[in-house]
Amino acid sequence: MKLPEIGEEVPLPKIKDICEHYGLVELWKKIERDPPSQPFKSDGCTGWVNEWKGTSIYSAGFFHDLKYWAGYPGEEVARLIADAELMIDVARLLNSTSMAETMFAGVRVGGNEKFNTPFSWGFGRRKAE
Repeated sequence: MKLPEIGEEVPLPKIKDICEHYGLVELWKKIERDPPSQPFKSDGCTGWVNEWKGTSIYSAGFFHDLKYWAGYPGEEVARLIADAELMIDVARLLNSTSMAETMFAGVRVGGNEKFNTPFSWGFGRRKAE
């Protein structure tokens, strides 16, 4: 299944299809039960590259964005899992751990909900400014 392009608004029915296709059953249940108020768009690997040495890592960033978008304030374990899954996805895509570990360290710091950035944990659940 082809993922939406960077910056493309993804409607809930498409998110459902993506979650079902990629086995993200629990994530879809969370979204379906209480959809975030903001529309979902992915910028890929926020503040980073979406391709490394000819290999796309966009899919890892897309899924990480989706998990962050759907997050609730205070879900520290869910955020850690999302960040670890990003690291694992990047390691698998690149068949290497160095970039994956660097990205993990970056999202652990930069993705903290306390920063209230457009990409921090729970960004889909914040009121529009």
